[in-house]
Amino acid sequence: MLRTTTFDRSLWQITTFESISYDKENQVLFIHFLDDTTLQFCSVTEELVFKFILAKNKEYFIEKELKPLLISSKL
Repeated sequence: MLRTTTFDRSLWQITTFESISYDKENQVLFIHFLDDTTLQFCSVTEELVFKFILAKNKEYFIEKELKPLLISSKL
């Protein structure tokens, strides 16, 4: 089941996205960007999703914690 969370962009100082969706059963995270693109991350644990939700700088978290998952999944 896919659950979606929408962030208050001004509160979190986010400029590139405002919502994410997570499929707990399949461990797939989607980040829905404002330019209508969506990044899909596979094998994302629920713990990592919670860390992302609680991260003060979510855009930095995407770059440093999530995007490396894209590279490692292609190897």
